[in-house]
This record gives sequence, structure tokens and C-alpha cells, in this order.
Amino acid sequence: MWSPSRPNNHPSLPPDEPQVNAPTPRSTASIASRQYNEGSSYIGKSLVIKGELRGSEPVHIEGRVEGSMSFGNCHVNVGRDGVVKSNVEAGEVIVRGILQGNLTVIDRVEVHAGGTVMGDVAAGRVSVECGAFFKGSVDMRRPDPKPHLETSSKTEHKNNSMDESHHAPALASY
Repeated sequence: MWSPSRPNNHPSLPPDEPQVNAPTPRSTASIASRQYNEGSSYIGKSLVIKGELRGSEPVHIEGRVEGSMSFGNCHVNVGRDGVVKSNVEAGEVIVRGILQGNLTVIDRVEVHAGGTVMGDVAAGRVSVECGAFFKGSVDMRRPDPKPHLETSSKTEHKNNSMDESHHAPALASY
């Protein structure tokens, strides 16, 4: 029996060791950071949104969204419990839940195991993990060629200024 005047002596545990099943306090911030990144908008499991979504910040979806979505160069994450019935325009899309609609993405689309995408995808990179479901077409877009091109006058000037003795010999084709 416990008494305030007597210490609690358990023969199985030394008094200095903490109990293993004691809950450790967790801050709300650490729990929230596991769900979505700071600075992102979070659409929770119980939320249902019908209509047009536009924004210039990342969004994490665990609820249900129906309607068009346009997020420019931002990140869209459809969580395991997320259901999206929408055409999506974004910089990057990661799907762990269900997405039904066409995707127009600047950088990449990832469909993780357990995720479902039903619709056409146009993106620079597409990744579909083993265990994911994908039904639709893929258009792998090339990066913008403009940074790699020089103006025609610079190119012509370089070609004209080079001496023919510096050119590599032509390869013969058979």
C-alpha cells in the first residue's frame, strides 16, 4: 500500500530507472511536421472541398477535393487518405491516395505504393512505384531548350572564326 511517508519500492524496477511504458510528451509542432511541411496548406481528413482551388503555396491533401486545382510551381501532396477528383496543374505532384483527373506538372509526378492515378499525365519526370495503380497516358515533356541555345549570330561567328585546321576529321559512314 502506498503511503506519502514511505517511498514506492518496486522489487522489479530500480528506483532510478524510468518506466518503459510511460508516455513521452510530444509537442504539437513535432506531430504536425510529420503530417505536412511548415508553410504548406493542410486539407484534413474530414474536409470536403468542391470548387476551384488556386494558390502559390504547397498543399497537402488528406480529405476530399472536387474541382480544378492550379498551384503554379508549387508542390501538391495527396496523402494516403486523400481523394482528389480534379485536373491538377502544379510544379510537383506526389500521390499516396487517389487522384482522378489529368495532371499538368512542370517537374515531376510520383505515384507511391498504394496510390492511384487515373488520368493523363504531362510532366518532365514520372515515377510509379511497385504496388501503385496508374491508368492513363504519359507525356514526358522536355525541359525548356532556351537556356541551351545561343543566338544564331553568335553561333555563326564562332563557326566562321575557327580555322579549318582545328576541325576534327569527318567520320565516314558505311
